[in-house]
Amino acid sequence: MYAVIMAGGKGERLWPKSTHGKAKHMISLGTRNVLIQETINRLKEKLPIEHIFLVTTKAQFSSLKPYISSLKKENIILEPFGKDTAPAICLSSLILKKRLGDVTMVVLPADHIIKNTKAFFKDLVFAEKVAESGPSFLTIGIKPKYPSVGYGYIETGKRFRGYCRIKRFIEKPKKAKAEALYKNKNYLWNSGIFVWKAGSILSMMKKYMPDLYYSLEDTCRFEGKAGYSIMLEKEYSNLNPISIDYAIMEPVSKNEHNRIFCIKAGFDWVDIGSWSSIEEIYDKDEDGNIILSNSSIIDVKGSIIIGDKNHKIGVIGLKDIIIVQTKSGTLVCNKNRAQEVKELVKKFKAFAAK
Repeated sequence: MYAVIMAGGKGERLWPKSTHGKAKHMISLGTRNVLIQETINRLKEKLPIEHIFLVTTKAQFSSLKPYISSLKKENIILEPFGKDTAPAICLSSLILKKRLGDVTMVVLPADHIIKNTKAFFKDLVFAEKVAESGPSFLTIGIKPKYPSVGYGYIETGKRFRGYCRIKRFIEKPKKAKAEALYKNKNYLWNSGIFVWKAGSILSMMKKYMPDLYYSLEDTCRFEGKAGYSIMLEKEYSNLNPISIDYAIMEPVSKNEHNRIFCIKAGFDWVDIGSWSSIEEIYDKDEDGNIILSNSSIIDVKGSIIIGDKNHKIGVIGLKDIIIVQTKSGTLVCNKNRAQEVKELVKKFKAFAAK
């Protein structure tokens, strides 16, 4: 098995901790190391370092360097710029197939928190067996802990021994729908961790995203040769951003339901997609607060307060509020509107190139 870590996202919903030049996977949240290091170290427990690849953007590469020194230079796949996950996966799959043949891949984000690595690898090994038994696609589903509006959902269907068929993928729902999905045992959170053979995913790319597939296939023939980077940048400039869920997983689940399956995770999992997700990794005080700062509070309940140790934060009479203070800025928002931080930072271009 070969691993491809996706590290091209910005993490705009975690502003002001996550900023231009310091994406979400380059910060530490409830972990000893930054998230990208945690991901690499986790994979190294079972995979040879030669089997671990990373796909990221040229803009992020210099900032990432201190955290990915253990990876082989030739295993760093650079995109000219981010175009969401479908182009990143198509590019890395083409490169792995060109270099290594029709290998089995696990594709996973760089910013997940997974503590139970034994159970994690048990699920991956099982997924690998299913993927290699036929041209199948596996994803890892997470049993919902609460009615999240920050995660996508998977509707599961016919069950087999250890895995089940996928009926459909559901994007981040509104609150009422999330509550209904949470109550239905047939729905799982979509972890964004996939297992497949390189040839299998590329065949679906060719079928459902032919423009993307052929533009990158032609370019990847020149990988490692003079002019490759210029050619790749030209092709990327013509690509529309699209996620792997929209591009491949959704059409496959609709039209080829006998090829796409889900394994219910046996491991703990947290994706810090927004500040409200902090509640999954830190303990609360008797009033339901998470205080990670030099704070004095009076009559504060159900809130999250994060700040630098040398910066005093005083809060009085608030409930269900998020306050995050860093040198880059200060965020104050209602907890149930944490997903809107991404829209907020666009207003003052917090992630614009400088």
